[in-house]
Amino acid sequence: MPLRISVSVFVSFVALTVSHAQTSTEATRSQDVNKEEPVRLAAFEIKSDKDAAFVGKSSLSSTRIAVDLSEIPQSVKVLNSSFLKAVSPLNLSDVLNYVGGAQNGGLFVSPGRVNIRGFAGDGDYIDGFAPPASINPESALFDRFEVIKGPSTIFLAADGSPGGVVNKITKSPLSVPSTTVSAQVGRFDANSVNIDSTGPVFSSSRLLYRVVVAQQYADGFYDNWYVHRLSVMPALSYQFNEQTKLEIKGLVVQGLSGAYQGLPIDPRTYKAFDVPDSRNQCEDSPYNWRHDRQKRLWFNFTSRLSDLVAVRVGGMTASSRNDRVVSVAATWNEAGLRWVVPNYNGTQLIPRTTSADDQRSNYRNLQADLNFNFKTGPMKHNLLVGGEVRSSPAFTETFAGSSSPWNPFVKTTPVVTVNYGTITANRSFHESSSRIFALETLKLFEERLILSVGASRVKNTADVFNARTGIFTTAPYSSYTNLKQWGVVYKVLPQISMFTGFNENFAVNGVGILNGASGVLPPKQGKQYEVGLKGEFLQKRLSMSVSYFDIVQSNNTVPAFPSDPANPRVLIPGVISRGFDGDLSFQVNRNFYAIASFSLYDAKSVLGPAAANFVQPYYGSIVKGSIPVQNTAEQAVSVFGVYTFNDGKLKGLSVGVGGTYQSKKAITDGANQVMWGYLPGRTLVNANINYRLSKNWKYGMNIDNLFDADYMYAVRSQNVIIPGTPINIKFSVTYSL
Repeated sequence: MPLRISVSVFVSFVALTVSHAQTSTEATRSQDVNKEEPVRLAAFEIKSDKDAAFVGKSSLSSTRIAVDLSEIPQSVKVLNSSFLKAVSPLNLSDVLNYVGGAQNGGLFVSPGRVNIRGFAGDGDYIDGFAPPASINPESALFDRFEVIKGPSTIFLAADGSPGGVVNKITKSPLSVPSTTVSAQVGRFDANSVNIDSTGPVFSSSRLLYRVVVAQQYADGFYDNWYVHRLSVMPALSYQFNEQTKLEIKGLVVQGLSGAYQGLPIDPRTYKAFDVPDSRNQCEDSPYNWRHDRQKRLWFNFTSRLSDLVAVRVGGMTASSRNDRVVSVAATWNEAGLRWVVPNYNGTQLIPRTTSADDQRSNYRNLQADLNFNFKTGPMKHNLLVGGEVRSSPAFTETFAGSSSPWNPFVKTTPVVTVNYGTITANRSFHESSSRIFALETLKLFEERLILSVGASRVKNTADVFNARTGIFTTAPYSSYTNLKQWGVVYKVLPQISMFTGFNENFAVNGVGILNGASGVLPPKQGKQYEVGLKGEFLQKRLSMSVSYFDIVQSNNTVPAFPSDPANPRVLIPGVISRGFDGDLSFQVNRNFYAIASFSLYDAKSVLGPAAANFVQPYYGSIVKGSIPVQNTAEQAVSVFGVYTFNDGKLKGLSVGVGGTYQSKKAITDGANQVMWGYLPGRTLVNANINYRLSKNWKYGMNIDNLFDADYMYAVRSQNVIIPGTPINIKFSVTYSL
């Protein structure tokens, strides 16, 4: 029945829109084209006359300066605002499912949780900064997403997973005045209002403003789960002259949501309990909730000092606070270092563990870059040198709580109590870093051969202090890490380039047991070798990239057992991910545009001594060597196409359809040392239709999961899985001044 309803609604909406289009004389162009006048910008900015295509041609994120994608010795994909509007994403993963090698990570409500090339990470980079985040800002704030596949010595260094990261570029002030008001209503994860206004502050176009306000008041698919979220982003830019520009932005996010932790797996079968997918182990959200607050202020100053030198200075200050009460239907098993769901015999209730905490974090980051362009004989040089300093202290208070047990088969209101008068834990985390870097790029043989080499040196300091006991659980320490990268791009033909490159990054591991003694653990380090092809054909209407990658992550850690506050982490072997992925975009003609992606790789975790002789529950035998990485689909395919009527009686109408396939995903423990089974693969189809009635009015409808597939979204742990959302219909209207 839901399938018939969804198809019927979609067809009816198309028919109604077509009928309206045939009788309307006010229909205008169907694509939202940015009219902003181009200006000459420094090397640290993308040109202002944005491409209306789904996929961008240049990126800032891989090298910190604007570079054509065809000249980067690494896989990078840029998704423009036109694609974001077509997909209407709630979460970052809704967009990344159309990027080769990328997919959703674990719990979808965490900020930007993604999986790229077999490695999970938060991926919450905004305009090149990585502030703390406990809630996602609205997608209406962003102009484009730049996806770096693999580590990056220059851009990331001590951040992100080795699989890659997403740099979300926020909207900037424009010189052409415009105001847009949009609203959306829908079944799940909808009910939003957005206002976007930009233009010159005075008659002079030097001082520009932009204000984006996004409000969401949505109900979710899961029992008593909701999101009430308000995001406000003001921005000012001042063009001192043709070469110099200052941009200042701020962001305030307030969010209140219900708690959701997924569904426990029945330990008898390692499958989901036979209960409705909408069931929520946190039960009634008035008793289980989270309140998130974010404040950010950042600036970006760019200037071309001469034809040879450009400078950029940027900085951000940010704070984040979230307090929550969450009840989980499981108990902690210290011996197994995991949450355990008891055997359910049909009448037994499952105990729940309640946690309440107040988390506060701050962030300060200052960046400075110099870019030199010059020639020596036949060689063209581009030298980037820079540095940054960063500080990110955080504080957590935890309170004792309790909850009534959970019956997964009967929806009930829990009894939850929290004793805010008793603090059970009070810890502060202090981490700071500083680094310097340099990247030299040479262009030879009429720019057919491009060579690059870069290096970065990073200093990290950190400590963990227990305010209840008055002692450092992790004593203050410092560490130094040197990183390098290199790359080669060779343009076989003007349309085809071959590339190969090496990149690496790292993450601090803290202190623990190393070779039987307590000490500072070596950093978790990711290294990638990559080789591939990039091409642009048919007057650049067709672009493609395909690559083979080999990523090794070493020095992973797990909690020490028995628990040791002075040495909380223990080293284990890492993860190896090897395979292929690729992306394609094709402007077939002025009416039809399509993008596609694929990934085919093998992500495995190297088994350590503790797992080498362990009988795996899934295999029923001892496994030597490696097991799959949790929550990673090693095969994936996606396609998205939009047909737009630019002439005739249907002018202003566009219809789009997208599909994504992901193979099965392994269920393992957090360290990928024990395997428990697989989530089945899934195929999803989404559709949308938009109609521009006039210059001012535009209407749209999005249907996610068009055929109402019953699927599992993700694995959260060996005990918890997350069901996917059924068919979801959303209607929208946009008014532009």
